Amino acid sequence: MSAAAPTRSGGARRAAGVTALVAATLVAAGAGAAIGSVLAPGGTEPPAAEAPPRIGLRNGVARLPLPVGWEPLGRRSSLRGFEQATAVRGEQSRVALDLRAPEDASLLPAGVAADSVPDPRPQRLGVRTWWRYDLPGLVVALALPTTGGVVTIACGSTPDAIAAATTECEQAAQSVQLVGASALVPAPETAAAIVLPDAVAQLNRRRRLQRRHFAATYSPVRRSAAARRIARGYADAAARLRPLAAGNALRVTAALDALERRHRALATASRRRHARTAGRIGAAIERDERRLGSLLTAVTRAAG
Repeated sequence: MSAAAPTRSGGARRAAGVTALVAATLVAAGAGAAIGSVLAPGGTEPPAAEAPPRIGLRNGVARLPLPVGWEPLGRRSSLRGFEQATAVRGEQSRVALDLRAPEDASLLPAGVAADSVPDPRPQRLGVRTWWRYDLPGLVVALALPTTGGVVTIACGSTPDAIAAATTECEQAAQSVQLVGASALVPAPETAAAIVLPDAVAQLNRRRRLQRRHFAATYSPVRRSAAARRIARGYADAAARLRPLAAGNALRVTAALDALERRHRALATASRRRHARTAGRIGAAIERDERRLGSLLTAVTRAAG
């Protein structure tokens, strides 16, 4: 997942100085580089050298060599909330191996997070830090965020075997290999950080296109329409991020919402030919986009 840093559009450069309204509006385009450039992904984690496992269980970027006594069941899991995960039978537990895009700031699947879940406990297993959840129903879930999605190993058992099942789950987590992805540090911002590169790339494409359209016309109606389309781009990015937002990511969604409002106000000023008002809004957009770039940097750094 990556977001190429946008460059100032040629249309924006040509339009600068044509009219006060256009110049004031497009002054914010230069802030786009700050929005995209902070989201370059880290290097991928090379697959660990290994002897071929007895049985290899695969789910997307995750590889789990099965310990002796574990058996893949060839079906989906029956553990609550993990119905789309791969089912395995361990010696002491029912195991689910899950990989998906983040659906909640907890890093758990939405079906699990919909219930009341405890706060996570960071747990170091091997060279990686996982978030551990002790869930209702005697299920232990270990969640590892990666650049390829969230890997979760969940183990369910009976009351008398839950301690042994937990040990099994921890041992399995230590043997997980990642292919074409690298592990991230679990933090309140991590779920949002995983989806930000794609969300911001889509936003930047819309911004560049619509600002070129704005620069290419003197029509108040068309300028207004271009500003509204940019506003829609900010609204879409905020909607995608909001279910995942926690910690500093909450400030990112607030900044996206503010920029949506700014561009809707710009659309109104453009339609009414209020050049001075549009100038003030354009300056505010530039400030807000630079602030958004700083917030994105903070979120991606928190996820390691």
